[in-house]
Amino acid sequence: MALPILPYVPQSASAVSIEVQRLAQDHVMRTMAPHGHMFFELIVVIAGNGRHIVDGLDHEALAGTVFVLPPGSIHDLRSFASADGWAILFQTDSVDPDSPHGLAPIDNLPVGLLFDLFRQPVLQMLRPIQLDALSLAQVTGLIGRMHDELNGRQEGYVHAARAALQLLLVTLARNAPWLGAGALNTTPQADLVSTVFADIDRHFRGASLLSQASSRLGFSGGYLTTKLRRLTGRTYGEWVIERRMIEARRLLATTQMSVADIAQALGYAEVESFIRRFRLHHEFTPSAWRERSRTPTPRESEIRTVKT
Repeated sequence: MALPILPYVPQSASAVSIEVQRLAQDHVMRTMAPHGHMFFELIVVIAGNGRHIVDGLDHEALAGTVFVLPPGSIHDLRSFASADGWAILFQTDSVDPDSPHGLAPIDNLPVGLLFDLFRQPVLQMLRPIQLDALSLAQVTGLIGRMHDELNGRQEGYVHAARAALQLLLVTLARNAPWLGAGALNTTPQADLVSTVFADIDRHFRGASLLSQASSRLGFSGGYLTTKLRRLTGRTYGEWVIERRMIEARRLLATTQMSVADIAQALGYAEVESFIRRFRLHHEFTPSAWRERSRTPTPRESEIRTVKT
């Protein structure tokens, strides 16, 4: 049975792809079976103790422990016990606005110090970061600033949240024990997924038919469907939809394009089909998403976890 790999589906409308979630005792992530992500995630423990399984390795979770999860890592928080902390979820464009949007960076991370933090052999967490009290205070302060900016949404909040995330990554990189250990290794399975995602990035605006993708990639349709579902828990068509939603959120947040024009740009023959798909994915219409991304969030309770 495939372990699910979850795409980034923001639960709070925002113009920047960052979510900050408090890992309270009732957080749904504590009850989820092992799963992976198509986005970057940081788990920062601020108090208590428990266990956290990452890529099959069982780690102790204590105050000051930071787990760095690159796209593709499989983790399990069901033994987090009394540990309390934060989860920070983000995509590459949250760190560098000029970085490409899409699915491909599951094993092809952007260059530079801010992403060097996530370069670990075969996407394995060798050991988490352990912060001293002073560094933990700095980190929690930056997380709090991100949380406030993302919820307050005052003018310039995108820049402020991005700056806080960049400072957080620099602070963690200075404490990471694995930096300088060498280039990231990949597996044939990761290479296949990356190849398919890169193909989707190039062709998601068109018909994006499985038969056409199979021809381009040199696989049979049956092999591609079976292999991709086994490795990621989703089909080729489902990943095409995820890629279209990434682009839809970007266009809604950063342009004045009409919803009809966005639908056409994404390859939807009818705007109604796009609106239905977007609402099914996000619980809001595209217009409502655009409006909410530009207004303050009144309650912290509106920050929810990613969908399974």
